[in-house]
Amino acid sequence: MISGPLIRYVLMAAVRDRLILSLLLVIVLGSCLSVFLGSAAVIESQKFALVFAAGGLRFTGIIGLVLFVVFHIRRSFDNKDIEFLLSRPISRTSFILSHAIAFSMLSLALSLSIALIVLLLSVGKIGVGHELWIFSLIMEYLIVVNSALFFAMVVPTASGGALAVFGLYILSHLIGDLLGDARTFQTSASVILDPVMNIVSMAVPRLDLMAQTAWLVYPDGGHNVGFIFILAQGVFYCGLLISAALIDLRRRQF
Repeated sequence: MISGPLIRYVLMAAVRDRLILSLLLVIVLGSCLSVFLGSAAVIESQKFALVFAAGGLRFTGIIGLVLFVVFHIRRSFDNKDIEFLLSRPISRTSFILSHAIAFSMLSLALSLSIALIVLLLSVGKIGVGHELWIFSLIMEYLIVVNSALFFAMVVPTASGGALAVFGLYILSHLIGDLLGDARTFQTSASVILDPVMNIVSMAVPRLDLMAQTAWLVYPDGGHNVGFIFILAQGVFYCGLLISAALIDLRRRQF
C-alpha cells in the first residue's frame, strides 16, 4: 500500500527545490531577529523573544509547506508525472498514502526544528505548556499539509489551491472569535448566523485552540485543551483529508 521509492522521490524533490535549506535559513534568521527584538524590550525581554519566535516561525513554516505541497502536486499533473507513476505498479491508494507520508515527514521535521528553537529560548523555564505547544504544533502542521494535498488534487491551479489552504487556515484560527461574536451580538441576523457558524465550526479544525503562545509564557498554568483533544482532532482531520484526496484521484480518468 505504501511505496518507499515514491516517498524518497517526494523527499528528494524537497531537497531539489531547496525547501529544506530555505526553511532552515528562515528559522535561523527568525531566531536571530527574535533575540534582537527581545533585547530591545524594556521588560520581559526573554518572553518577548520567545513569543515572537514561536508565532513568526510557526506561520512561516506553514507558508513554506503549503507552497511546496501545492506546487509539487500541480507540477506533477502538468508534467504528466502522475500518469507516468500510475502506469507503473503503483496503485492510486499507494500514490496518495505515500505522498501523505512524505509530506507528513517534512512537516514533522520542520515542526521539531521550530520546537528546538523554542526550547532553546526557554532555558530553565520548560513546563507542561511547552510539551502541549510542541505536540499541538506537530498536529497542526500534519493537518495543514494534508489539507494542501487535498486542495492540490481538487483545485486545478496551484495559486487557487494555495489560496484555498490559506483560507481554510485563517478560518480555522478565526472560528472561535466568529462563534463568540455570533453569540454575543444578538440581532435579527443571529437567528440564521448562529446555526450556520455552529455547523461551520464542526466542519473545520479548531486550530485556534492549538499552539497557543500563552502556554509558553505560562507553562505551568491552566490549559483549556489537552493532549487527547489535540490528538483526536489531528487523527480525524488527517484521515478525512487523505480519504477525500483518494476519492478524488480514484474518480479521475487518465
